[in-house]
Amino acid sequence: MNKIKVKAPATVANLSCGYDILGLCLDNPSDEIEISKITENKILIESIKSNFSNIPTDPEKNTGGLPAILIHKKLKLDFGFKIKIKKGIPLFGGMGSSAATAVGVVYGINELLGNPLSDEEIISYALEGERISSKIPHADNIGPCLLGGLILIKSIKPVDLIKIPIGPLYVSVIHPDIKISTKMAREILPKSIKMEDATKQWSNIAGLTYGFTVNDFNIIKRSMEDVIIEPIRSKLIPGFHKIKNSAIKGGAIGCSISGSGPSIFAISQNKNDAEKVLSAMRKTADNFSYLAHSYISPINHSGVTTIS
Repeated sequence: MNKIKVKAPATVANLSCGYDILGLCLDNPSDEIEISKITENKILIESIKSNFSNIPTDPEKNTGGLPAILIHKKLKLDFGFKIKIKKGIPLFGGMGSSAATAVGVVYGINELLGNPLSDEEIISYALEGERISSKIPHADNIGPCLLGGLILIKSIKPVDLIKIPIGPLYVSVIHPDIKISTKMAREILPKSIKMEDATKQWSNIAGLTYGFTVNDFNIIKRSMEDVIIEPIRSKLIPGFHKIKNSAIKGGAIGCSISGSGPSIFAISQNKNDAEKVLSAMRKTADNFSYLAHSYISPINHSGVTTIS
């Protein structure tokens, strides 16, 4: 095999109370990444198609290019790779755009080489790509993008990820057309928190993971509360609380900020409910001075896949 094209899906990180440790894979939107072997002994990003923002083509500054360089050096290859990226996931949206590029490239190269890398190694290389975007590596987008479904990040050193059972739920997402970088969204967070807030957050995380495991919507709803991160990051998103309230009133099980934002996600029991929830969210978002892209997606249980 000399060429491969892969689909790398968007993800929702944190899931309200699970900062840096919970992530969920969506079926759409997604990126398409094509990787070809070349005789030149280097990594080349030939093209990037995106409607959202300029993305560096310098491999050392690209979230997919840097992991490719590291793999190339580690395995001492005598050939290179040409990479084409077609972005479908909004940049700076909190939907795992940088993770999708990193995972898609590493996964694709691994497939071309006959799968010499384990899932843990794929994640470790992809984490180095994420470092470019956020300065701090985190796997709550990378994990679900690679493995699909709902992922608990127990550790990244060593890599230890747990796939949590989850039912056939649907996700509605509103992406306000405003820019919030992961780096900035991390810098505004507190360096320390009250013990009572930590205890409440731990309780919610335990309840949320249990609720998903047993498919208990009532427990999920009661547990989707973030008392630490959301109160701070929500200030960066005009109309967040009104959009969240409209989602809950519209029938969502829960609603919060997707990753570092500004995207807002809501979880519903089925597609019909998700459509009603999205309609309510959009109606409220229209009252604010920004454009908003929107998506409805089932949960993607397989993660990144080969297209051709």
